[in-house]
Amino acid sequence: MLFNSVGIIGVGLIGGSIALSLKNKKLAKSIVGFDINEDNLNRALELGIIDKKCDIDCISKCDVVVVSTPVSTISEYIVEILKLNRDARVLDVGSVKKPIVDCVLKKLGNDVNYIPMHPIAGTENFGPEAAFNGLFERAFCIITPYDGMSEGLLEFGKSFAQNLGMVVKTMTPELHDEVFGYVSHLPHVIAYTLVHLVSRKPNEFSFVGGGFRDYTRVAASSEIMWSDIFLMNKGNVLKAIDEYMENLKNFKGIIEKEDKDSLVEYLKQARVFKRKLDG
Repeated sequence: MLFNSVGIIGVGLIGGSIALSLKNKKLAKSIVGFDINEDNLNRALELGIIDKKCDIDCISKCDVVVVSTPVSTISEYIVEILKLNRDARVLDVGSVKKPIVDCVLKKLGNDVNYIPMHPIAGTENFGPEAAFNGLFERAFCIITPYDGMSEGLLEFGKSFAQNLGMVVKTMTPELHDEVFGYVSHLPHVIAYTLVHLVSRKPNEFSFVGGGFRDYTRVAASSEIMWSDIFLMNKGNVLKAIDEYMENLKNFKGIIEKEDKDSLVEYLKQARVFKRKLDG
């Protein structure tokens, strides 16, 4: 898989890391970039993440276009690119899928060169400086096929992700958003909330240990990106919050009753499942 040109819209952590991986693996002769933030675009050029700055018309002429912007703007870029060039293959890497897929298909129809995917990789850092080669090695990539998506387009998406070192899984856009409402979006809600709680305490509460730092690491993530995610996946996020609050209430009840046997069993079940998740 070798491309004459790849366009990256949004040259931050994910978009920039895709560009660097493509360069490292010699999968593209040229990588061009666009970002609404001119400082980010200039920095990406300085860092060698992209070879050239481009406008949207120029980006649309690329063999492949990767849209890696906050999720609220992804569908706009996809539609704009494909209206300029129906033959372009456009991938988005947002962590919410169904609203984006629905918007694109409503405006362009199902016979469209669009591949919705979600690389399960990242850090709490953002911007071009956060991008690095190797981010996607052995990471999962979820592709969410939609009704009318051709087998050839799906295979292209799988091949693209695998060439970046990722392990591909597929699920429907609806299931994706429900799953990641629990395993990604809810943990960010909890981390942000916990940091807010401690920030309102006296200065002595700033003496936090490694556990607090590890648990709340993601609260240093981009507020622009995550506010978009919470709002775009609102239904699933609210459902996850409600279930979490019910579980927290039950946990509180066990402590209030000083029921050590139940407390030990509750903690044990969590520990065993966590070890299983970690393999």
